[in-house]
Amino acid sequence: MGVPRMIQSQFGSITYDSGVIPPAQPTPVSPTVIFNDVFATNYQGVKRHNDQFHEIVAGSNLSANGIHFMTYEYIDLRDLLEEKACMDDVVINVQRLYELPYPSVSYNLPPGNIEETLLILLGDYQLDQPGTFSVERAACAGFGPLKDPTAQDSQGGLPFEVLYREVRQYVQDPSQNFVSPGQVGSQAGNTGNAAITPTRFVGNYRLASRTIGGYPDLLVGPGITIVRAFSVYPAIRSVQAIDGEGPTDQPADELAFLRMQLQLGIPALQVNIVGTQRPLTATETATYYSNILMKS
Repeated sequence: MGVPRMIQSQFGSITYDSGVIPPAQPTPVSPTVIFNDVFATNYQGVKRHNDQFHEIVAGSNLSANGIHFMTYEYIDLRDLLEEKACMDDVVINVQRLYELPYPSVSYNLPPGNIEETLLILLGDYQLDQPGTFSVERAACAGFGPLKDPTAQDSQGGLPFEVLYREVRQYVQDPSQNFVSPGQVGSQAGNTGNAAITPTRFVGNYRLASRTIGGYPDLLVGPGITIVRAFSVYPAIRSVQAIDGEGPTDQPADELAFLRMQLQLGIPALQVNIVGTQRPLTATETATYYSNILMKS
């Protein structure tokens, strides 16, 4: 006989800021990423959240090969382990404050997309300790390992470990790009011609792709790890620089003459996991705990 059980988690609102990137500079100079938790005055600000950042390193995952950062929460379910129980008939519901991130002050963004991955994983990935969790490969959960990718038994690489995986890609909405000199002012100054290389103000993003996967079969102890990972590729302007493919290659005029900035407001979300708690069968105990405990 089972009893109903619900697990609830709230992930906070996040603000990423590339800072002003000067002309001819392909990468951010001093990027920042923080929780947007001032409820009274900040747009999308949410004070309550259960997640925390994982290894934010300026000069590493904030400025090279795209911008990669993530927050996470570990939910302790050792009570299920002690009681030799599980949550069955699991239903996962995700509620978002807003559907899209908001480019509060964003202009002259290069081509590229923003990728968000929300994961609910069986096991403890020990993200509170320094490790090798691959933030930029979060979308590959269930297809390839996320932690210590050189090991064959790395965590996150097997389908049964992934309860839920949602991958979303956002791109600039061309109908929401406003250009100078007719719609917004110029920043070209004396070094560029705004009539030729106009400043583009990005008013909004649109959802280009959304994929949902995972196997919400049984939820067992010792716990689950919830991850929200981001790869922000438009913050890198190297695509606009000289590529070196031919003698006549020239950098894009926007890179050569105009500065760029990306301020990204990421809305909060809530995760609700509902199921029926019941005792594990002998077969389930052997299958799930032998696999998960060896990887935890």
